[in-house]
Amino acid sequence: MILEYTAHSALAELRHCAAPASAGHAVLSHGLEEAASFASQAARQTLRAVDAYGTVLACELVTAIRALRLRTDPPAVRAFTVADAALPTGLEDRPLTADVTAATELLRTLAEI
Repeated sequence: MILEYTAHSALAELRHCAAPASAGHAVLSHGLEEAASFASQAARQTLRAVDAYGTVLACELVTAIRALRLRTDPPAVRAFTVADAALPTGLEDRPLTADVTAATELLRTLAEI
């Protein structure tokens, strides 16, 4: 997985989900009703947006942790300590799929810190 492509794909999904669901058009009851609720579509868009945002945050977290591991004096902050312990180690060039998956699962824990 190329991390940058993954992040940009998730950002594209976020942009797509940002379009108002109510921009759609529906004819109801042969034109007798004037309003149609697009609430269910908006709810599905919101769920997709949350997933995409989680992917963006996970990519950012992986990048930040990898960068902070390069420092000679890594920060002594609880969030870094938790993330550093949870994410796969190693800074070599390799697929980061497992890192992003672990980071996605870690987001809720970090939100509580």
